[in-house]
Amino acid sequence: MLSRPARSLACTLPAAALLLAAAVSPAGAAPGGPNRTFTEVATFAVSGEVAEILAVTPNGRTLLYTDSATGEVGLVDLTHPERPTALGTVPVGGEPTSVAVTRDGRFALAVVDTSVSFTEPSGELAVIDLRSRAVVRTLALGGQPDSIAISPDGSVAAVAIENQRDEDIDVGGTEGGLPQAPAGFLAVVDLPGAPARWTVDRVELTGLEGALYPEDPEPEYVDIDRRGIAAVTLQENNAVALVDLASRRVVDSFSAGTVTRDDADTSDDGVVRFEDDLVAPREPDAVQWSRDGNLVTADEGDLAEEPSGGRGWTVLSPEGQVVFTSGGSAEQALAAVGRYPDDRSDDKGAEFEGAEVASLRGTDYAFIGSERGDSVLVYDVRDESRPELLQVLPTGEAPEGLLAVQRKHLFLTSNEDDGTISIFQLGGR
Repeated sequence: MLSRPARSLACTLPAAALLLAAAVSPAGAAPGGPNRTFTEVATFAVSGEVAEILAVTPNGRTLLYTDSATGEVGLVDLTHPERPTALGTVPVGGEPTSVAVTRDGRFALAVVDTSVSFTEPSGELAVIDLRSRAVVRTLALGGQPDSIAISPDGSVAAVAIENQRDEDIDVGGTEGGLPQAPAGFLAVVDLPGAPARWTVDRVELTGLEGALYPEDPEPEYVDIDRRGIAAVTLQENNAVALVDLASRRVVDSFSAGTVTRDDADTSDDGVVRFEDDLVAPREPDAVQWSRDGNLVTADEGDLAEEPSGGRGWTVLSPEGQVVFTSGGSAEQALAAVGRYPDDRSDDKGAEFEGAEVASLRGTDYAFIGSERGDSVLVYDVRDESRPELLQVLPTGEAPEGLLAVQRKHLFLTSNEDDGTISIFQLGGR
């Protein structure tokens, strides 16, 4: 992602945001006591250029991050979170777009873009032995990968093969429009035994109900629940697909729906004023299964005409019904602490791109990352129909990857534009 100009801070706030400012302190903490407060304990500068997606070993001691600019996966010792230490990097022979760690902690699985062009996408799965810190096998994926997830039981991995669009060509009168062949799909990797035995299958995602361009699904992000059902966002299609990984079959798909609001800011005018009408498809990026079996989506926007995107986040049922939608409250929360990017108001606003759901010290949290607001919103989601905003956490520039580490009660972001990793701990130092 290209670097961007500095954030435009709030100049004028509506009454709703002023009321929120009274509830959220300048440091971003809401009432609830220290047991529900995250405190930044360290900022780690990566050795390369960028930090995009994060993963961690099951014991919580070794953090991994992808650096697409240098073609490496980096490793960080998290034994003492307040003093993270570099453990070196592993070249992966292309641009790593995501990484995950096997359940036994033995291997890291990095998906790598090796494409030569948009019309000839390619990629591979690089298997990194975390003992030797070397790539011990590569598996061809058959297309350009974007996201990887490993099932909770460790038996299978799912890879969203996006085969992304060329944003510089005209399709049907739209710059970067769809469809653009070849179509993306979901790659499924069985993980029994040693990596030499692993195999890759393919699940087609074309022709799905709810997709705007069913011949070009553009899968973006994937997460897997305990039943082995993969939720896959088809961002430019404003849709979500559900895939049973055991049967390699799409079991459902649906539109993510439209946001209709009268409390948006759609003008880049140096004044933050949430008074405009906005009707836009959600176009979700990250997705996470919740404890109640719902889907939490970060509604970034992408293909639709500007201003676009849901400009917030949503809890959807597995059938596509809206359980909760943030409406204007998410961007107003940023504005209340001076983190709303008004220079993006005429585009996709704060661009809520990342999502993480985790239970830490008995509380279920949803973390929603704002790429343009350089912040993460922290919610208590024990009642998924009525999330409670707890904090707005300032991060490095353009938080891309979000990761909770349960063993150490940590929350981390990888910040793409300044090449840092922000480390927060629940309850402080």
